[in-house]
Amino acid sequence: MAFQQIQTGIITEKLIETKQFYEQWLGLNTKFESDWFILLCLPDRPEIELAIMKPNQPQVKKKYFQNSYPGKGIWFIFESKDVKKEFEKMVQKKAPIDLPLITEEWGDVHFTLVDPNGIGIDIVQERNSK
Repeated sequence: MAFQQIQTGIITEKLIETKQFYEQWLGLNTKFESDWFILLCLPDRPEIELAIMKPNQPQVKKKYFQNSYPGKGIWFIFESKDVKKEFEKMVQKKAPIDLPLITEEWGDVHFTLVDPNGIGIDIVQERNSK
């Protein structure tokens, strides 16, 4: 298969809270917004997108795209060239940090947040930029 990228979507009743979280704490930009669907993207890479959608939309054809995310079993990874700098910025802004900056025994340097839907956000140092 020759895919060009993987995109992610969250189905949630917390449409606005989710949008605000990703904009405020992770710097994503709004690329498209309607009353039931929002598309966010990385500011310097607009092709990298995160979709947010309200559940039970009549225009959405399949039932598996209708239910809200239950809040368990998934996490998002955001890679950074300088995770310590990102952590310090988050602390200054009083971000809702769940796991403070840590170096794991397997080599990852990271910290975490949790979004309004219970999704863990893992902000990780790129392994090749240490």
